[in-house]
Amino acid sequence: MIEEMAISNKIAEEGQVKTVKGGKCFYLKKMIGDYIDTAVRIGATVFLADFLKRLYHCGVEYWRYVNYYLPEDRLWTILRRGYAYSNKSVYLIMAFLLVGFSRTSMTGDFRIIIPTATFLVYMPLYWVFSDLGHSTLTYSKWIREPHGLDYAEGMASNYFHGYIKLALPELKNDGLKHRMAVYEDKNNVTFGIDRLVILIPDEMWVKGDFDSKLLEKTTPLETRFINRAGVYRPFKHDVYKLTRKVNGMNYYFAIEGATPMLSFYDAMQSTLSATWQMRELKREIWLKFAKHLKKLISKCPETRNEVHLLVYSSHDKHGNLVDVGDMLIDHIRNKTETLSLGNEKYDKISNISNI
Repeated sequence: MIEEMAISNKIAEEGQVKTVKGGKCFYLKKMIGDYIDTAVRIGATVFLADFLKRLYHCGVEYWRYVNYYLPEDRLWTILRRGYAYSNKSVYLIMAFLLVGFSRTSMTGDFRIIIPTATFLVYMPLYWVFSDLGHSTLTYSKWIREPHGLDYAEGMASNYFHGYIKLALPELKNDGLKHRMAVYEDKNNVTFGIDRLVILIPDEMWVKGDFDSKLLEKTTPLETRFINRAGVYRPFKHDVYKLTRKVNGMNYYFAIEGATPMLSFYDAMQSTLSATWQMRELKREIWLKFAKHLKKLISKCPETRNEVHLLVYSSHDKHGNLVDVGDMLIDHIRNKTETLSLGNEKYDKISNISNI
């Protein structure tokens, strides 16, 4: 009798333990399921709030900015722009839809993923705080993206198409290299770099005549005249001589500063054109200008061997002004002609170590 009671108590205890363990497992599964359902509902609420906000902006655009669109496709253009989503957003929406359909198939109740009134009443919070993530860093990120719409890429494109691609390539034996060769033969000199050296310092300011104890201005290259939109424009390149001999020779260089960067510097000094964003993000604009200009030059067969970009810090680590002549001498001594931007290697001429 006693043995039977002991066996019964043991069975009861084991059943209770199994029931407790089963209850914990059921509670955990239910908690995870409720979390997923709530997350899907929140995601649907946010998407709906974003959809309505975009619709509002489309309405404002349609009625207030009529002159920015052609009449025949104004509505379609505004809707296409208003509801353009990034790839990341599309993938995120698809992921939420997939999870929602999976939960519906598991439970058989589609209502568990539909936002209720309790969720929908919080939509105004999204509209109020939707700009909370915007900061100056978002401007920086936007500038770095390759869309061609920012100030830096615009300056680089204009400089390339309106000057470099016109003045430097060979055209009826009148290109830069031809004029440099004629200059060498006529004056019995040697160019240290058989390309146009364009200076792009980080302070963006370059004087008309370079401040260098090692460079002396000499006779410029022959002026080239090109018809541009009905106007014959003169293209003239100054030549500088190294006053210090390298390997027993006085080398010559065709040098000039990047004029768009000087114009940008002037714009930042003017109360008429300067904005706090320009001043705050000037280094981003400088680097993007150099990177995009390098890309345009290297991709065009007519210009890839005509230009040597010199991107550098205007001052050394001690705050002293960098002498362009010293960098050119380093170039001659190191026999290197490759300058790269982004994640590639840098020429020893450039003292920019991390762009």
